[in-house]
Amino acid sequence: MTDHIQERWRDFDALGELEVRQRLAAHVYGEDNERLAREWLEHGAQSRADEAERRSDASSSEQIRIARSAKNAAWAAAIAAIIAAICAAIAIIVSFWK
Repeated sequence: MTDHIQERWRDFDALGELEVRQRLAAHVYGEDNERLAREWLEHGAQSRADEAERRSDASSSEQIRIARSAKNAAWAAAIAAIIAAICAAIAIIVSFWK
């Protein structure tokens, strides 16, 4: 990116998206600056979309981690219940022998 373009983008950053959009609508910019303003807006939109996708991926990863943890806890509870049932059955059998 050339110094001129970087300078324009810094100007757009200082103005903010709303003001740049209003100036575009009012045709305040010349042809070159209008093109740069549209590129800047597109870049900002793409950056926001990328960030939203990153957050969504992170959220999905966290949900998967939680689901796996819940599955593991359920298996542990099921195994504990089976062991308890076996112990109860053994206790019943032993009580009949006495």
